[in-house]
Amino acid sequence: MKKLFITLLFMFVLAACGTEGATDNTPNSTPGNTADNTTQGSPDVKEEETITLYESDANAEYTIPFEEKFSGDEGDLVPFIFSEVNKHDVELLDYKFEDNDTSLILNLGDDVYTIQGSAGASMFVETLARSYFGNLPNIQQITFIHKGSYEPILDHMNIGEPYLRENFDM
Repeated sequence: MKKLFITLLFMFVLAACGTEGATDNTPNSTPGNTADNTTQGSPDVKEEETITLYESDANAEYTIPFEEKFSGDEGDLVPFIFSEVNKHDVELLDYKFEDNDTSLILNLGDDVYTIQGSAGASMFVETLARSYFGNLPNIQQITFIHKGSYEPILDHMNIGEPYLRENFDM
């Protein structure tokens, strides 16, 4: 048994020694080379850009612009804007574009019920609408729906009815 253990240990040490210093011919195997060649020059990687988003002022009376860095593709922009602008913890279940990409439908979760009063709803809608209209120039209307339904559920916010770009002077 002792001989078997020593033999296996010896084979393990030899196998480990045989891999030391072995390199492949990839560019990243050069000592000190930490570049990730899979992303350099790749057409799928978009440079970071600054976009303008909108938030409520301290009194929830007006929307004011702020800048945020964004890097990603166009498919990432809608959820990114929603997550940066939404201050009500309302969940965006999904979204879709309709009418030749001129209409944006935002499907909201049950947290939409947490938006309190007309001022809260106004700031929720205006900050999102201005942010989307400002960064998606083809969008002409935005419709908020609740769990896939266009049925109105709130008296202080239009669910199922579109908000138009022209109503926001954009």
